Amino acid sequence: MGNLSIILLSVAVFMAMVLYLTINQDNREKWVGIAFSIASLGGLLVYGYAYSKSPDMGAVEVLRTVIDTGRMFAGMNNVAVFTEAVGEGSPWHIMFWGAHFLAYYSMASVFILVLGKSAIKKFRSWLLRINDVELIYGINESSLEYGRTVSEGKRVSVVFVDTDAMKWEADVRQIGGLIYTDPSALNPDIHLIKRLGIKKGKSKLHLTALSDNADQNFDYAKKLLRCLEKGKINPEQTGITIIGREELEGMRLLAGPGKYGYGQVKVFDKTELIARLLMQKFPLCDVVEFDEHGNARNGVEILLVGFGRLGQEVLKKLVANGQFEGSSFKVRVYDPKFEKIDGYFRYRYNAMLENYDIKFFAEDGRSRHLTNYVLDNAETINYVITAVGDDELGREIATDILDLFHEKKRVVPVYQCTSDSVWQYRYGEERKIWSLNDANILYGGKMDDRAKEINHFYHGEEGDLERQWAECDYFSRMSCRASADFLTALFKRLRITGDDKISEEFLENLARTEHHRWNAFHFSMGFATMDEETLKKRAELFKTDTSLRISKDLSARRHACLIPWDDLDALSEYENKVTGKNIDYKQMDRDNITVMLKLLADT
Repeated sequence: MGNLSIILLSVAVFMAMVLYLTINQDNREKWVGIAFSIASLGGLLVYGYAYSKSPDMGAVEVLRTVIDTGRMFAGMNNVAVFTEAVGEGSPWHIMFWGAHFLAYYSMASVFILVLGKSAIKKFRSWLLRINDVELIYGINESSLEYGRTVSEGKRVSVVFVDTDAMKWEADVRQIGGLIYTDPSALNPDIHLIKRLGIKKGKSKLHLTALSDNADQNFDYAKKLLRCLEKGKINPEQTGITIIGREELEGMRLLAGPGKYGYGQVKVFDKTELIARLLMQKFPLCDVVEFDEHGNARNGVEILLVGFGRLGQEVLKKLVANGQFEGSSFKVRVYDPKFEKIDGYFRYRYNAMLENYDIKFFAEDGRSRHLTNYVLDNAETINYVITAVGDDELGREIATDILDLFHEKKRVVPVYQCTSDSVWQYRYGEERKIWSLNDANILYGGKMDDRAKEINHFYHGEEGDLERQWAECDYFSRMSCRASADFLTALFKRLRITGDDKISEEFLENLARTEHHRWNAFHFSMGFATMDEETLKKRAELFKTDTSLRISKDLSARRHACLIPWDDLDALSEYENKVTGKNIDYKQMDRDNITVMLKLLADT
């Protein structure tokens, strides 16, 4: 039994070393260097000690020590001379063989690194048969960062598909991935599915389409989907994360009754996700002081530099997340070309621009106009963002603004939104970066966890949470996300937990804030207030169609509830009179607060 144990343990150690050398590429050069140094020092010690026992100690023994230490790295040893010095069965033999093992490890690692690329590739290809597969279409800095985070600590094999392999080969190899550049991978066919080791009921395949070309991403997703259907792969085994417009692409790719599709679909607009990341990491409620009853003591005053696609999305999120009972809201936007690029935005979000204090200046972020504005309003500005579309220019503007605040003896962080990350600048501190390519965001959908819980709650907490979210329409998803992001941050700011008992006055103020937020969200989604004449016309239509929601017209983006809190009772009374229902719009806002309190208590 003892001999068998030694054999089994030896096999286990050997296989563990091979697996480590084959799979774990991160920091390998560092660990090889450490192993080499320890082995060298250990060899000099054990052989130096052995030869120090020689009666004729001299230059020859020094040379023999150096030579035997070197021979260790060729897999050879001189155990006899060491045994003669320390004796048979000495515990010092552990040190002797430990030094030889590290020498063998360092040389084996170098051998695999230099000569074993083909073997590594074959081994990683074999792992596709037992691992889940993350197929990443498009190799760039963002997808590499994403692939690196996906591969850490998960039973996932990462495979990149692109035509440009040579440029990224070393980077992909370092994270333990594979690159496919052949026609079968670039234009997916059934051979690719077999090659990836995906079989019906066995393993999972997740596609992440991160090519710089959004149209190519969608085309590739459709081609792969046809292959999966041909291979009779269960939709539950598949998933996709893709850049695009959620309300358009999402439902077209999702499996449904009588329709083959991906089991899980995450479609995201990068600019929308960056704006959400900004609000989640740096919520506007953090710049507001609140009294003991949840009333805001100061206003939110924002400086936004840049009004391209990203700046526009950031502005919508600022409006949706910046409304609090007792507070004011003010945004000043600087962009020298805003009048040439804001046509659609003004058309779609005109009601938002009319209902909030938002003003635009056709000035550069480095202009005298902006400099004077910051200096004149340094005491009240409490949130600053740059989103100019150029990282270096954005950084220059951000650091200049920091200097202006410093002169006025104010500490106001500046946030820079880039194409795939949010940067934070604070005077005298190093820049901090939060990347969109975090696997918890893209792969795990971490940003939507609380939103899914809210959606599940309104389904009666029955059924599968993930499935309900997958089948949720775009607007409802956005509504759940907006509520989750805002209330999670606000409750944290107010130090409210699910176990807290809050006063009626506190609850009422939170409900008022929730109504402010609800209004702002709808305005940021392109809604406008339904006028009285339209409401009456819909009330007449209700007489012949009782399924009609008279206060809401989703297709026309009109809602009668987009009014001040104090006007909600009259609207509730009117709608109840027309429909015979028992609607209380103020109570709905209160209920939203209690729902979040319940979710907090359950977590």
